[in-house]
Amino acid sequence: MAGGGLTDKPKVIEYLFAGRYDVKTKKVSEPIVNSDDLVAAIAYCNVHFGTKLSTKNPANFLKDYLRSPKRNDAWPAKLKTARFTARQKYRKKRVFAFVEYSEKEPFPDPFVLRRKAVEHSVETVSLPSDARALGRADEAWLIQVCVHQRVIQTHFGLYSSLDVLDIFHLQNSVKATPEIDALFLMTYRKNKEIKKALVTFEAKRNEPILADQIRAQVAYIAKQCSLKAALKDVTTIVPVAGRAEDRAGERVVALFDMAPIQVAEGAAAYDSETEHLLTLAIQNGVAYRFKPKVSGI
Repeated sequence: MAGGGLTDKPKVIEYLFAGRYDVKTKKVSEPIVNSDDLVAAIAYCNVHFGTKLSTKNPANFLKDYLRSPKRNDAWPAKLKTARFTARQKYRKKRVFAFVEYSEKEPFPDPFVLRRKAVEHSVETVSLPSDARALGRADEAWLIQVCVHQRVIQTHFGLYSSLDVLDIFHLQNSVKATPEIDALFLMTYRKNKEIKKALVTFEAKRNEPILADQIRAQVAYIAKQCSLKAALKDVTTIVPVAGRAEDRAGERVVALFDMAPIQVAEGAAAYDSETEHLLTLAIQNGVAYRFKPKVSGI
């Protein structure tokens, strides 16, 4: 959505919140903002408050805002005082929902490497030097490099607490709401029993990893497993997220794996539209460095 971003979007958010928040009860009358509500609010604020936002793509309104590392600083003071943040919503023309928060910031980032996180070097001599030089600074290239250099397989082979037997890349850019950057098939052993899982991969470049986006991806894939006969033997979904970022003056991919989520739990959350209640329990965070360096990472 073109326009004022961190300058104008908070004004629209505050306008929507003011119309729904009861100062006496400290509750919102209707927490969910759908696309029609948002478009009307943008149009009003453009006329009355001088904002300059487009109404053409309301679905990405909050997602684009959350991409900024300054999203907490720009959040409206009135919402901070009332202790309300916003959570992305998906499907049925929903855009976001106002929710209370108890953390220090409206949008905390749990996907942060520990200062003493393991650092692992990944060879890239198997990636042609021309490709390394021509790499684009975008997420599609980041995903391609991670898949080609088998970063996900390395992570689960060396650093996961799961007893992984094998993992295979299925596809990129799974069309869903939200889209899933890559999908893998995994088998692992638990208590002498062989389990089958689908691994979702969310990739970012210099942007925050959005937990609710991952939860929605997990719920969608779990629902597909419950519907498709060929996927009936898949019992769990394993979320993974990676972000290309600066670390000690060099570029790394910070990779985080999360605890498996049962298909039945994810599918139920999808059906009841409570994806935001799924627990994302980060298990490991590892910094991967590519050697030689790869342009665009």
